[in-house]
Amino acid sequence: MITPSIKTNLILKEMGITRYELRSKQQSDLSKTIFSYQKGNILTLLEHSYDDLSEDEAKLLNAIVDAVNSVNEDTIQNKFNLEDAKKIILAMEDIKGIISFIPDIGTLDLSMPYVQSSSLKKMISDTESKKILWKKLKEIILK
Repeated sequence: MITPSIKTNLILKEMGITRYELRSKQQSDLSKTIFSYQKGNILTLLEHSYDDLSEDEAKLLNAIVDAVNSVNEDTIQNKFNLEDAKKIILAMEDIKGIISFIPDIGTLDLSMPYVQSSSLKKMISDTESKKILWKKLKEIILK
């Protein structure tokens, strides 16, 4: 006996329409690659390498970091998976705070000041998001 559901699927299949599709294998969040850019005692988390940022994004990032950074100008770039992020970050020395420009990363549950920001691309065109970030930086990192 053919049930209505099977009959519907057969008719749709004859028409070339699939009712159900296999899900694509999405990359798990834990294997997501994170790029870090550290200048002095401020660590930033980025979706792309610092070298891949547009000129405007790089200028904005440097301006943000310089505003909250001490005099130290040393820069360090790194790349790691979200799964390893916590232990790598905790192993870093002299970190005053972390600014994440990666959406939907959530907090890493670290014992150091952490600020979640809008993406650099968004902040270039949206001055309100810059104000929000500055307010968070004053409350969390510059306190």
